Parts: sequence; structure tokens; C-alpha cells
Amino acid sequence: MKVLASLALACAGVLAAHAAADTAGALQWPEPTAEMKPWVYNWWMGSAVDEAGLECQCAELVKGGFGGFHVIPIYGAKGGYEKKWRDLLSPDWIEAWNLAVRTARRHGLGVDLTMGSGWCFGGPWVSTNDAASSGMKVKRAGPGGQGFMIDPFSAAAMSNYVARFAAAFGPGGAAERPRAFYHDSYEYYGARPKHGEDIDEGMIACFRVWTDWCRANGYLTRNEAHGAPANWLDLYALADIPETEMFGREDRDIVVSKFASSAAHAKGTTLVSAESCTWLDEHFHERPGEIKMFLDRLFLAGVNHVFYHGCCYSPVEAVWPGWCFYASTQMNPRNPIWREVGAINAYVTRCQSLFQTWTPDNDMQLVFTPDYGGQPMSVHNRDKWFYSKPFGRRARDLWESGYQFDFISPRMEKKALGEPTPSPFNLRANGLLSTRWTKGGRTAFFVVNPGEAAKTIAARDGFTAMNPLDGAITAARTWTLRPGHSVFLVFDARPTDVRVADAVPEPSGAPLRVATWTVEPVCGGPALPPPTNLTALVSWTAWDDAFSGTMRYTCRFDGAARRIDLGDVREMARVRVNGRDLGVRFMKPYAFDVPAGIAQKADNVLEVEVTSLGANRIRWNDRTGVTWKYFTDINIVGIGYTGLLDASGWDVVPCGLLGPVRLAVDEP
Repeated sequence: MKVLASLALACAGVLAAHAAADTAGALQWPEPTAEMKPWVYNWWMGSAVDEAGLECQCAELVKGGFGGFHVIPIYGAKGGYEKKWRDLLSPDWIEAWNLAVRTARRHGLGVDLTMGSGWCFGGPWVSTNDAASSGMKVKRAGPGGQGFMIDPFSAAAMSNYVARFAAAFGPGGAAERPRAFYHDSYEYYGARPKHGEDIDEGMIACFRVWTDWCRANGYLTRNEAHGAPANWLDLYALADIPETEMFGREDRDIVVSKFASSAAHAKGTTLVSAESCTWLDEHFHERPGEIKMFLDRLFLAGVNHVFYHGCCYSPVEAVWPGWCFYASTQMNPRNPIWREVGAINAYVTRCQSLFQTWTPDNDMQLVFTPDYGGQPMSVHNRDKWFYSKPFGRRARDLWESGYQFDFISPRMEKKALGEPTPSPFNLRANGLLSTRWTKGGRTAFFVVNPGEAAKTIAARDGFTAMNPLDGAITAARTWTLRPGHSVFLVFDARPTDVRVADAVPEPSGAPLRVATWTVEPVCGGPALPPPTNLTALVSWTAWDDAFSGTMRYTCRFDGAARRIDLGDVREMARVRVNGRDLGVRFMKPYAFDVPAGIAQKADNVLEVEVTSLGANRIRWNDRTGVTWKYFTDINIVGIGYTGLLDASGWDVVPCGLLGPVRLAVDEP
């Protein structure tokens, strides 16, 4: 009963939002719960956290539109911080953990916790008898967490491992409760069953010990099963929240990431999480528009509970950019893009609010019986174990042809589904990608344009377009989907008359002609440059190649503009016309509709606040000898593990409003 009550409480917010969205049958965005907002990985270097740092972090997360964070104790920072390190599960560590949970709770944030330190499961209390046959040690472990990884095929080893946490987190324990405990992806490289266990049965029995203990004590579980030399589906299905990942520039495979969502769909649970935007690009080069398109691929795979990878805890006094994790999109308050990160997170929240309250509408189930010879299967080597096989190639063909499906294992229950119907939005036919959902008798498509050309979608009987970028809900018969953009198209029934064609180019308006732009810094560093006047728009690196942050561009113009297109922006733009805030754009087109009556025939004031990436300031740090890389273990390396990061030779990244700016003006 305790477990059922806990799970019911965890889902209460989702159910309440579901009911709200159905009011009077009108389509609307559900009132967001914490789980509908994005969460973030939160690395604790040496677990050297303090009250001021935790308070600052939680306040910034709320301001940025986050719903929670996931604590991972890891290796520490040097330079005097060693004296603040805490051993995992020590009384000092539990005191710090409790402070973090209470601070988060006061700010309305949820908190998850890795059951251990670094990854994978292991620590100093793991005996050689309970250790993996490969003898691997915990990777990126923090103080008190170093030791052997457990034997992932041994239920007895897992039982002994979990017992180490029971004293703190079990009945009567001193530790505050996380929402969920977490297990990272299978990286017990080279481990084999030590006593002749069957690979699948051994791993299932082992991880069932963990999930059963958590449920018995009222905790949810998140598990990354990928990488395992067993059937992922059965391992994902053990957890309350199966978690997938996409990685870097290349490992962004939608079909492979569907394994996690398939497990959730098969067992009838709601949440599917993802380690998101891991090493999306080189440090502080991650463009917001690329972040959005990366997340869209996860949404297309069935993910509805994003965890950015991520935000390293940093003390308030640390030199900029604070403490940084080596394999991360630096989604933290020190990154310049944080100033407008709420615009990205509002998009994520709208998407996830629908994905968590609608039902996936699939055509078929594909029974996956891996032919892998007992070798690990990861997101990185998918061509070897998946696409080299007929099953993998067939799954990819079905997806690209617009069919909706889940994977199931031979252990999972097969369901009777209707006649397969390809989506009218599919990669081979028209370059679009989609997933299909149902709710209240309606059929909805989440449609993404991953291409370079705009597409027009038309339906004779019309549809409701729900735009997650700006929240607008519009009844329409046609919709133009620009490159990199997405939309929810909701039909009263399964549509049969949808057509997709290349879009007619939109009128761009006349070039904005002004005598002078005034450019002044709003915030950023390493120092604020003096205000500058420009007669032509250029990157602000023309006069300051180190400044990273936000600049305000101001000009006066004539004409009752109804639309303003900023042209090229690096990277995020907030626009005001005559003091009226028109919102934020973080990807092309940087175009803003101007409500009637805002712009006058003459003497209008246009303000554009442009927020840059942080790359140029990191370059300045390394060129001027700023000491900011003072972390143990791997410290901080360049993308692709290219050795200790040295940004001094980086090219300068363009910043600011580059234009050309164009106005569409109502005729008199």
C-alpha cells in the first residue's frame, strides 16, 4: 500500500493537469507541474556544497523554468576546496544533502539522487566477491565513493550494495528523501557472469533487487539500461522511469532511443526521461537553436521528462565560469545564455505537458530478440548490433515511412492494434518527422521540420495548431513549418486529406534604414565595454572580442511596422517596440509580430537585447592565464576527450545583432 500511495502522489500533478486541459473540451496547455518542466543533472564536486551556493542555485533554477535537479557526487575541486570535501553517506554528507533537499523543497523543486558516486554502482564497501569480473572501479567517483563496481549479474551483490544506503534512506534513516534513485548507463565494461548465470536473467534478478527495495521504501527509480549485454527492454521496464540518452554531435538516433519509451508504454507508466544535450558541442559553443532541435529528437523518440546534462554545482565565490563538468552542455547560471533560458524551457514545458497527458497512438509492436552474442549494446555502437541486422534496418525503414511503433521483448505482453496507417508527415515522403497521439477522441501529431526548407501543411477539414514555441493555439487549414521548428497539429478525427508542399517564401519586408544604432552592455564580462554607436551592424567582437553576455541595440524608425525580422542574431534576442516587450527568439527566423497600435507612423523606438554564447570569454580566460580549471580526476577536457581544454587558440565567435533588419509595414 505504501508503494501504491507513493506512486499515486507522484502522478497526482499529472492527473490534475490532465483534467484542467479537458475543461469544456477546449484545447489548452495544461497547468505545468514540476515534472513537466525540464530538470537538470547537478554534479557535486567533492560534495563541497554550502548554504549560499545551494540557495543561489535553487533560486536561479526556478527563475529559469526548471522543475528539479539530480544530484551526482563526483570528484572534487582543488585550490583550497579540499578541506570542504565530504565522504559519501558520512554524517557531514547527509547534513549537506538534507540542506539541499530542504532548500529545493522551499523553492518548489524536486530532487533525485544517484545511488552512489559517479557511475556505475560501486564503492569502497563492495568486496571482491561482489565486484564485477572485470575489476572495474567506479568512474569519476567522489570522496567516499571510490571502489569496485558491483557485479551486475549478481542479486546478492546488489542486495549488499543497497544495504549500504538503507541505514540513511530506509525507515528511520537520517537522510531527507529524494523523489527517485538513479542508475547510470551500463558501463561495467568487460564484466561477465561469474557463476554461470544467464546474462538476461542474471541482470534482471540483480536490478530487480534495487527497484524492489526502492518501491518498498516509497522511492521511484530512473534507470539507463542502454549499454547492457541483455535485452534493454526488460531492464528499462524494471524502473519507474526508463531513461535514454543522446550524445554529442553524432549519437542522436531516434529509433534506438525508442527502446526506453517502448518499455514505459508496454508497462503503462507515464514518464520517460533522457540524459539530454551531453557534449552537444565544444564547451560554451552550444547554440540555443541546436539545443532545441536536439531535444526535438528526444521528443520524437517518446521522451517526456528531459534532464539537461547539465549544471555543475558551484560556490558563489568561484571565478567565472565557476565549477564545470567535463562532458556537459553548461546549462548553469554562469553561462550567458542563462539570461534567456526561460524561453527554451517554456518550449520544453509546453511539449512535455502534452506528452505526459496524451496517449501514444502506435500502429504496431516490434518484438526485439537481440542477436548480439552477449556483447554490450550502446548508443555509440548501434550500427554493429542494431542496424547491421535485418530487424534494425526494418525498424528504421518503418520509422522513416511514417509508421508509429514500440519495441517489446518476448517477455512483454503483445497488444491488439488497429490497421497500420503511415503518418502524412514522414521523412521519405516530404522531409518531416512526427509522432502520433490521442486524447478525448482527437488525433494529434507532433511534427518537426529537420530540413533546410519551409513546408506548408494543408488539410481540407482543418486542424488546431498548438505552437510550443510561443504558446499560441490557432484554428487553421494551413500551417507553414519553418526549418528547425515544430508544432502540434490536432485533428478531431484521424485525418485523411493532409498535404505537404514546399512553402512559398514569406515576404521579408523592406530593409530598416537608420542613421545610428546605440549599443550598450547590459550584463556579462570579463568587463563591460563602453557604449558604442554604429552606422552599420557588425559583430560586437569588432571592438571587444572577449565580452560575453547581453548587449542592448537601440534605434529609432518610422513606419507602423507589423513585423520585424532581425536577420542573423548570435544568439538570443529580446525585442521591445516603444517599450512593449515582444518576447524572445533563440533560433531562425528571428522575426517578431508587432501587435496593432504599438508601432506608429513615425519616431518609434526599437530595442533589441542580444545574448551571446560564452566561448569568447573562455578564450579570454585561457589567453590571459585565468585559473579556472582546477578539478581533480579528468579535470575539464575538450570535446572528444582531446586533452586538457585549451581555449586560447579558439576562433572568435561572432556575437550580437548582425542583421539585416527588415520591417513589414502596413500600407496607409
